[in-house]
Amino acid sequence: MSHEKLTNDFSPVVTSQPGSNPPAPGSTPINGVTVRPLQDTTTDAEFAGRLLVQGFRGKVVYNVTEQKEPIVVKITSATFRGQKQNPAFYQRTLVAELEGVPVGLIQLKFHGDKILNTAEHVMELGCWHAFRLFCLACVTDTNVGKGKCLVDCICVDDSARGRGVGKLLMERAEYEARQRQCHTMYLCVLTTNRARNLYERQGYHVTGTSPICFYCCIGPPGQFYWMEKPLSTDIP
Repeated sequence: MSHEKLTNDFSPVVTSQPGSNPPAPGSTPINGVTVRPLQDTTTDAEFAGRLLVQGFRGKVVYNVTEQKEPIVVKITSATFRGQKQNPAFYQRTLVAELEGVPVGLIQLKFHGDKILNTAEHVMELGCWHAFRLFCLACVTDTNVGKGKCLVDCICVDDSARGRGVGKLLMERAEYEARQRQCHTMYLCVLTTNRARNLYERQGYHVTGTSPICFYCCIGPPGQFYWMEKPLSTDIP
């Protein structure tokens, strides 16, 4: 038997009777890999900022040049600090550790979620590159429907590839979505991105293809797959 309550940001969280709910994937080590929520610390913020920029480096360099990439790392890191008015942010940004060292990150987005952006370090880019970075953020933002969970991004450090980090992060994402009674997971991936293989192994299937062209923000035109995975909201 389970009960539902509301968090401060009105996101439903399911609580179950003691002993009826399985542990969250990654709460105990699996081949040395664990998963935990992001913490509001400088160490976690710097790790998350570096890894996200590394994971989307092509878009970053296209918009602000390689010379200014370190500034984008500082800007991105700053968004992971001080989300005190949005405490659920830290529960929806998950960090994977390999033998205690952070090596992976996944960000989830639910209906009504907001991220409090910061202007810290932005003007170090200069007006033109700051504008381009703003446009990039706009075109990659997505409103999430009720009952759905968006895998906004997932990144694994090169040093930890092949260790099951991405798989465990995806499993933890599904667990968190079920806790909020979501019935669908979904994501968007470039058709040429090899990560599609991971998503298909996890049970995702292509639901559509979008010929998205935001040349000014993300580079030359490309095809993007929308992929979904239905979830059972029954908690064992």
